[in-house]
Amino acid sequence: MNNPASNKNYVSIGRKLLSYLLAFSFVTTLAAFLYILMSDYQRGMSSYDKNLHQIQTSYQQSISYSLWNFDSRQIESQLNGILNFPGVVYVYIENRGNVLHSAGDVYGQSDQRYSFALDYQSAGQSYHLGNLHLNLDYAGLYNELKHKTVNILLTQFIKTFSVSIFVLFIVHQVITRRLGRMAEWASQFSLNKLDHPLVLNDPPHKRDELNMVADAINRMRDTLQQDVDERERARMQLENTKEQLSMAINNAAIGFCRYQPDNDSFECNNHFANQLASTELELESMKHPMDRLMDMISGPHGVEQRERINKLLQGRIARIHDEFCLYNFRQEECYFDITLQITRYDENRPQQILICVVDRTKEQIARRHAQELTISLENKVTQRTEELYNEQLRTKATVQKLESELEQMNASERQQQQKKINHLLLNQLEHLAKHIHQPEMLPGIQVFLQYLRITTQDTRTSINLTHCIEGWLNQAQELQSIEVNRLLPFSLIIEENPNLIHFLFDYLLLKDPALQYCRKLDLQLRLVDDMVLTSIDFHLNAPFEAGQITPDSEFYALCDHIISLRFDGALQRQLKTPTQLHLEFSLDMARL
Repeated sequence: MNNPASNKNYVSIGRKLLSYLLAFSFVTTLAAFLYILMSDYQRGMSSYDKNLHQIQTSYQQSISYSLWNFDSRQIESQLNGILNFPGVVYVYIENRGNVLHSAGDVYGQSDQRYSFALDYQSAGQSYHLGNLHLNLDYAGLYNELKHKTVNILLTQFIKTFSVSIFVLFIVHQVITRRLGRMAEWASQFSLNKLDHPLVLNDPPHKRDELNMVADAINRMRDTLQQDVDERERARMQLENTKEQLSMAINNAAIGFCRYQPDNDSFECNNHFANQLASTELELESMKHPMDRLMDMISGPHGVEQRERINKLLQGRIARIHDEFCLYNFRQEECYFDITLQITRYDENRPQQILICVVDRTKEQIARRHAQELTISLENKVTQRTEELYNEQLRTKATVQKLESELEQMNASERQQQQKKINHLLLNQLEHLAKHIHQPEMLPGIQVFLQYLRITTQDTRTSINLTHCIEGWLNQAQELQSIEVNRLLPFSLIIEENPNLIHFLFDYLLLKDPALQYCRKLDLQLRLVDDMVLTSIDFHLNAPFEAGQITPDSEFYALCDHIISLRFDGALQRQLKTPTQLHLEFSLDMARL
């Protein structure tokens, strides 16, 4: 019988098919209709454009000639001729905002306005006579499109509905009627009625896919009949297999025991008794055997394993499988894979528990020896690795020391070579300064002579950079009238020639043209990472632009060369605000 609850959400295949057909037909019809409508609309608009082009081609010259000759009757005839074109509702001639001639309905609806100029050529000269304006109405085109829309939609609806009704009738006759018969057979199907086949009563020459489904169901029914017979034979064989399995367990090295919680007794085979260093008779006659077995459990997980066994005895878990460490009745440490499985219940309480035991003692001992050997090898490998690592560190330190010494030797060699070159340059410049006849060049030459004298007698000593800068500030006469804000560290020891430091401050600070406009000076010295950063801020008494106070390019380039080459640093000069000039240079501590 059909289940009423299952028919509550029943939807007919024919109804689904009809809805799908109608939906698809509606979509395709709508697409085709829109395409046709758009094509007709574009065709109509193109026709209007051609008419406008024809009007301009045909009437522009003739109307211009009539205007030139003041032929009003001919102009009215021409304007009325333009009104005969489709869509033209009003036409007029306008010149400088005045309507000269017009025809048609001036108050008629217009969807488009079009105009073109009216010019006349006379004696080689062109005269602008006005503009011809046309108002177009698309009402005729829209009415034609509406009529065509109604015809297309009505025709397509009748055709689609007729085809859908016919298809629904065919589906009912060919598919749904026979599917209903198959559903009725399936509702009465059960394993007790496998001798009733599914019959559709169709002629042999009209067989289709549903007949193939019915044949497949009948073959399934035959297969189920065979499976039921096989299951009965398998049940009989299972009884025989149980007896054979019991014999196989007795012959295998598997400890097997049944525990009866109601009687609190064991029923075991010989292997189980041997694994516990006892006999079957002793175990089966033992009082509280499960408690004795739980007392034998030891090892790091013994407490947890005993708790799990108690839960199994209470029926809270159905199965336990784990590796247990036990001390047998001879107090020998043994390792077993033990499985405890509840095989029968009585009111949610275990009535029979099956215990299977496999001896893993030899394997565990071998595993322990292997772990000890592995630990020993790992310790040796770790010790050797540490020795190699320490040796590598010593080698790396030696290489770094050699590289540092090599770099110092190369730097010393380059310095000696540079000293020779500077000495030659010094001799040449001194000779040139004695014989030069251009006094304006002497200040620049003197600067380079001073720098060369410092570098040729370059003796680096340990100096306190803070004291060196403070001594220079106290000796600089140009700074006596300027407020100097000193932000210097307490002490900063470097290896450098103090004369070179004074040279840099002389030409970076005292020779800067901004000093003569300076009212306050901020001098800061700080250590940032491995760089000595010197910042000088000139607070000017008047605003300046970027290009108004620029230092001498040769002196500035020389200082930049010294800072970058000797100290591996950088020099920057920037006008932060119109009244504040910022000068900053850095010195690498590795070079000091």
